[in-house]
Amino acid sequence: MVEHGSVEAIPAPASSLRTGRGEPVVLLHGFVLTWQSWEPVIEGLARDHEVLALTLPGHFGGPPADHPATIPALADYVEARMDEAGWPTAHLVGNSLGGWLAFELAARGRARTVTGIAPAGFWPDARAAAALVRKFRAFGPLVGLGTPDNRPVIPSMLRSLLLPLLVHNPAAVPNRLATAMAAAPAHCTIIRDLAEDPAIPTGFAHLPTLDIPITVLLPEHDRIIPPHLYSPTAFTNHPTLEVRPLPAVGHTPMLEAPTLLTTEIRTATTRTHTRA
Repeated sequence: MVEHGSVEAIPAPASSLRTGRGEPVVLLHGFVLTWQSWEPVIEGLARDHEVLALTLPGHFGGPPADHPATIPALADYVEARMDEAGWPTAHLVGNSLGGWLAFELAARGRARTVTGIAPAGFWPDARAAAALVRKFRAFGPLVGLGTPDNRPVIPSMLRSLLLPLLVHNPAAVPNRLATAMAAAPAHCTIIRDLAEDPAIPTGFAHLPTLDIPITVLLPEHDRIIPPHLYSPTAFTNHPTLEVRPLPAVGHTPMLEAPTLLTTEIRTATTRTHTRA
């Protein structure tokens, strides 16, 4: 029997963080999380980049979402925030859902480079996409969707269920950050919307048109988008794309290996090779 209780009473985070000085970097978080998932790497990146970390609409601390929320609508929001910052382009770094959004924005001409960390949207067919949707639909009852009283599971239980999905080594995540990540899903209002987005079965189909440096980082122990959910040809035969494995980490590796991720992101943003 799943126990339910009140959502952990922690304040909502700010909707974004902007810090640092240098070439602009936009950080885009994964589904049901917040910009705080990037906290461990922001200080290192801000030494020579101006960093904008956003919480997406319909997520904890982010702006309300128009319904139905869709991948293009979330990309519209990020694009508007870039316009407000005065950034026609930026280095785009995204994890999971945020990775897909980074590629969507690149297709709109808004990227200097793209770094996708366990990016969504590169599945081989609709069946693989449906498998991922089922996984995220399982979050519904955990955060109160579809339960008789619309109450989420008790926060400690949600934390124990969520962290092993996000990281390979939960003990490496600072307690404050683990608590923040566990609280976030209960405040996500667009789980159903994205599960029903007609863009999901197709995924991102415009990679061949991109002529900017692209880096894809694939965590070794990803339990949310494991290797079999990627198309075997998704990242092949593209002259500006590099794919690198991330050893000994899970789906949201910046939470457990910030030094590794900071180095990888900094390396990716310095790439200058373009299509001949």
